Amino acid sequence: MSTLFAWPQAATVESRIARDRLFRQAGGGKAIRALYDAQVQRIDWAFKLFVRSVNLPPSGGVDEIEVFRLHLRGDRLDDRVLAHIDKAIPHPILFELVRHAPDGDEVMLAAAYKRRSEADKSQAVTLEHWRGAWVADLEPRAPLPQAASLKGLYAGLLRSLWPHGARAGESLRAQAERLSQIATQGKAVERLQLILRRTGDFARKTEINRELRAAQAALKALTAKD
Repeated sequence: MSTLFAWPQAATVESRIARDRLFRQAGGGKAIRALYDAQVQRIDWAFKLFVRSVNLPPSGGVDEIEVFRLHLRGDRLDDRVLAHIDKAIPHPILFELVRHAPDGDEVMLAAAYKRRSEADKSQAVTLEHWRGAWVADLEPRAPLPQAASLKGLYAGLLRSLWPHGARAGESLRAQAERLSQIATQGKAVERLQLILRRTGDFARKTEINRELRAAQAALKALTAKD
């Protein structure tokens, strides 16, 4: 079951974020603007997790974590919007996606692993976005993951979303990169399965089956605990 967190009152920001600011910082043309117009009602900077609001020291390049609430116009949000916001904001972001439902608003947590670029510290490297399930906004929220630093808090928040746990001794970055490989390999398996269903030629089916078994074996190796 997906978890929503009880963000500390001391971390409250409650500031509206103008789209123009995001486009000034991240660029973007008509296609991404159209996604914002169709899918996003408003964006709020809800919380700022840093040393004075959570009493945890910076470490490992993480000195603050933002929590943004995105109020949606409908039920879905394209990952390209999340990637665009992450590009505009240098700090790690936890997104709370909010949609209207008959019994009250529902919230989904989403986030991508983000780190400073080793080639250019002013730039960030962001991987895939992972999402939880929709949860009623009025449901009781869980306390923040226990941590000794902001990097540890960031790790706990991300791992609450990730579908595969860390291997023994695996760093947060290594786990994130393995999950990225899992996502890519999973898409390869799905693509081969689709091709197989659409192929009538026996020889071609045999070849695709061989490729599919290899792709499934690679995916199994990536998702194994050790």
